[in-house]
Amino acid sequence: EKKEEKKEEKKEEKKEEKKEEKKEEKKEEKKEEKKEEKSEQLKASEPKEDGNEDANEDDEKDEKRERKEEDPDSQEAQINEVLLQEKECLLFLLEARVVLRSLVEFKEKDLARLWEEKLIKEEQERKRTGNLTVTEIQRLLQANPEEDMDDLISKLQELKQQLAVEVRRHHMLGNDLAKLDKRIALLIKSKDPNFIQDALNMKLKSQKKKRTQEHKQETIDGKKLEHFQDLFYLLQTEPRYLAKLLYLMQQEQMENFLDTTILTLYGEAYSPREEFLILSLFQNAIKVEMSVMKNVTEFLTAESVVPKMVITYNRRKLGLEYLKSSLSPVLTKVIQMEDLNLELSPLLVYQQMINDIEIKTGEKSNLERNVPEDQARQNAEVGKILEAHAQELYEVCNSFLSAIITTMNQLPYGLRWICKIIREMCKKNFPDCSLEELLRIQGFFVFHRFINPAIVSPDAFQLVTSEVTLTGRKNLVAISKVLRYLFNLKVFGSTDKHYQCMDGFLTEKSEVIIEYFNALIQVPEPEEQLEVDKYMELTQKTKPVILISLHEMVSTHRSLLAHLNEIAPEKDDPLRLVLNDLGEPTDIDQDDDRELQLTLNNRFKVDLDEESEATRLYAETKELVIPILHMVPVVNSIVRLNLMDILEAGIKYATEHSNKQLSNQINKVLENIQKLESEGLISKNDNYDSFVHDIAIEVANRKVIREQQRKEIARLSLTLENLQKHSVYINEQITDYTNYLKDCLTHYAGGKKGKVKKSLGPFKFTYKELAKKGVIIDSEVPQLSQKGTVFIISSEEVGLFDIEAKIAGISVEKMKIELDELLEKHHNGVERLELDQVTLDVNMTLHLINTKFKILSS
Repeated sequence: EKKEEKKEEKKEEKKEEKKEEKKEEKKEEKKEEKKEEKSEQLKASEPKEDGNEDANEDDEKDEKRERKEEDPDSQEAQINEVLLQEKECLLFLLEARVVLRSLVEFKEKDLARLWEEKLIKEEQERKRTGNLTVTEIQRLLQANPEEDMDDLISKLQELKQQLAVEVRRHHMLGNDLAKLDKRIALLIKSKDPNFIQDALNMKLKSQKKKRTQEHKQETIDGKKLEHFQDLFYLLQTEPRYLAKLLYLMQQEQMENFLDTTILTLYGEAYSPREEFLILSLFQNAIKVEMSVMKNVTEFLTAESVVPKMVITYNRRKLGLEYLKSSLSPVLTKVIQMEDLNLELSPLLVYQQMINDIEIKTGEKSNLERNVPEDQARQNAEVGKILEAHAQELYEVCNSFLSAIITTMNQLPYGLRWICKIIREMCKKNFPDCSLEELLRIQGFFVFHRFINPAIVSPDAFQLVTSEVTLTGRKNLVAISKVLRYLFNLKVFGSTDKHYQCMDGFLTEKSEVIIEYFNALIQVPEPEEQLEVDKYMELTQKTKPVILISLHEMVSTHRSLLAHLNEIAPEKDDPLRLVLNDLGEPTDIDQDDDRELQLTLNNRFKVDLDEESEATRLYAETKELVIPILHMVPVVNSIVRLNLMDILEAGIKYATEHSNKQLSNQINKVLENIQKLESEGLISKNDNYDSFVHDIAIEVANRKVIREQQRKEIARLSLTLENLQKHSVYINEQITDYTNYLKDCLTHYAGGKKGKVKKSLGPFKFTYKELAKKGVIIDSEVPQLSQKGTVFIISSEEVGLFDIEAKIAGISVEKMKIELDELLEKHHNGVERLELDQVTLDVNMTLHLINTKFKILSS
C-alpha cells in the first residue's frame, strides 16, 4: 500500500509539472501573439485599402482572448476535467490492484499444489527405494492390513487352474464339434451310389508293419515328475531355448509345437506374467531369425518362423476380441446390403447386364454375348455401372479403413510391441533398408496376417451372425484386395486394369496409413505396460502351474534332445543338467491321453540355505520383524525412533497385554540380531538402518503385489465366466450335431427316429469266409483255432456294430465298430482297422456292412 501511495504522489507531482508546462506554453503563446501584433501593426502602417477594418478585427480578437483568460468559469471547467481524469486513473489502479491480488493468490495456490505434488512424489520414491523410518514402516503396515493376503493368493491360484482346465476343455470341445461336423459330411457323402464301388476299386497300399513288440506304458515316478517341473519352468522363463528350438524344427512339426508352446506354457494372456514371458520369447525368436536373414523381405516368406508365431499369437482371445469389436459392425453392415455389387470386371458386368435385361423383359437381348473385354468396356451402360461400383467400393473401403484406424489403441498390446521391436531390429541389422520396407513389414503382420483373414472369412471368426452369400463373399474379397494394396503402400497401376480405378483412393490414403504405422509402434516397454519385470519371480509366493498332456511332455523332451547341441552347446548349461536327470524319453501308450498338472519349480534359483547359515538367518529375522511392526502400536515421539526403540516398546506392550507370543518373537529377533551383528551382516553403529531399509523395500512391494493380484483376480474371473458361457454354447452345438448324426444313421438304416430295422443281424461268418472276402487281413488267432472260429455281427444301435468271436461255440472276444469311424478312415486313406485280435480291411469291411445291413446305399 505504501508503494501504491508513493506512486500516487509521484503522479500528483507529474500533474503539477504538467500544469507548469502548460503555463509556460501559454506565456510563449502570448509572446508569439505580441510579435504577431507588432508585425500586423507594421503592415497596417503601410497604405492599404480596408486597413482600418483589419485592425478592428485584430482588436476584437485580443479583447476576446483577454476576457477568456480572465473568465473564472473556464478555469473551473479545466480543473474539473483534470479531477475526472485523476478519478479514472485511481479507479484503474484499484482494478489493477484487485487483479494483481488474484494473480498472487493463484500463484500461491499453484506453488502449494506443486509443492504438495513434489512431496507426494518424494514420498512415493522413498517408499519405492525403501528410504523409510521404522515408525513409517509401522504406519504403512497398520494402514494396509494383510489378513486377506493368503486368501487372495489362493483364490488367484485356483482361478488360474480353473482357466487352464477350461481352456483345454474349450479346445477339446471345439475339436469334438469339428469331428462331428466332418463325420456328418462323410455320412452324407456315403449315400453317393458310387461310394462303395470307389471303396472296392481302391488299390492296396504298402502293408502296415506288424508290431513286433508291445509298447508298454511306463509310469512317471515322483522324481521324474519333479525333473519335468524343472524343465518346463526353465523353458517358460528362459525363452532363448524355445526360440532356437522353433527355428531348428521341421516345418510340419512347427504348428503343433507352437500350439503347445503358446497355449500350454503361456496360456491365453490372462496374466501379465505370462504375457511378459511370451513377448520375451518373441524377442529372442526375432533375434535368431534376423541372424540368418540377408534382407528384411525374408521376413515375409512362408518359411519364416516369426510370422507363424505371430499367427498363433493372434488366434488367442485378445486378438479375437479386437476383431469382433472393430470389424463386426462394418462387416455386418456390408453383408446386409443385398444390392451391393462391387464387381469391376467389364466382361462380367456386361454379361450380368444382359441377364438382368432378359429376366426383366422376358425377351432375348440383342446384345452379343461373347465379346472381348475391351468391347464390353466401351458399352456406355457398362461404363456407368463400373463407375457406380467403383464409387461404392471407395465408400466401403473408406468405412473399413476408418474402423481400423480409429480402433488402433484397442489392438493387442503384444502385437504392437512385436511390430515395434521388429522395426527397431531391422533398422539396426539392415541400415540400408528403406522406410517403405519397414512399414510394409508392419502391414504384413497387422493387416495381411491378422485383419485381412477376418475380412475375407468373417464367419470363420464368428464376427457375423448372418450367412455370407456368394455375392457378399465376392464383395469382401474385392474390399480385401484394395485394402491389402493400401496397407502394402502400393497402387494397382498396369498390374490390374480392373482395379486401376482405385489408385486415386490408394494414393489419397497413403499418408493416413503411414501415420497409422508410425503411431502403431508408440507403445511402452513390457515392463512398464504390464507392470512386470524380471525380478517378479522373486516376489511370487505361489509357484506357476500348467496343465499339460503326457504326449506334449514326451514330444518336447524328444525335440530338445534331438537339437541339444545347437540349443545348449555348453556342458554346464542348465538345460543339459535337467535333461541329463530326465534320461531317455518315456514310451507311452498312444491311447493314453492323460493330462498332468505341473507345479513349475525354479531349480537353479539361489537358495539362501545353501549360501550360509547367516544369510538364512537374515531372511528369517526379516520375516519375524514384519509382524512385530504390524502388531506393536505406533509410539509418538519428537525424536526419530530406531529398530531397538520399537522392540523395547513391543516388549512393554506385550507385558501389559500378556501377549506371550509377541514377547517370544521379539526375544527371538533380539537373539538373531546379536548373531547377525557378530557375522558382520548388520551394524549397531547405524542403528541397524541397512536392515530396516531391506524391510521397507519388502513391505512397499507387498502393497503393489496385492493391488496387482486384485486386478488380476477381476480380470481372470471375467475371462473364466466368458469361457464357460462359450463352452455351454459349444456343448449345445455338440448335442444338436450328435442328435442329427443319429437321425441320419436311423434314416439311412431305413427306420424311424428312435427305432432300428429288425433285419440288422445277427449275421454269422466263418474265419475262412472273411479271410477269403479280404475283410480279415491279419490276425493273432492261432492257425489251429482259425477253422473253428466264427464271427457274429449284429447291430442293436444305429451306426454301431457288435462283433462277437467264438471258438468251438465259446465266446472269446467282443468288439465294436462305429460306422462313422470307418467312413473317416476311408476318407483319410487309412486301409486297416486294428481290433484286439484281428486287423480288418477298411474298404472290404464297408462293403460287407453295406451288403448285409444296407446302410450306405438306397
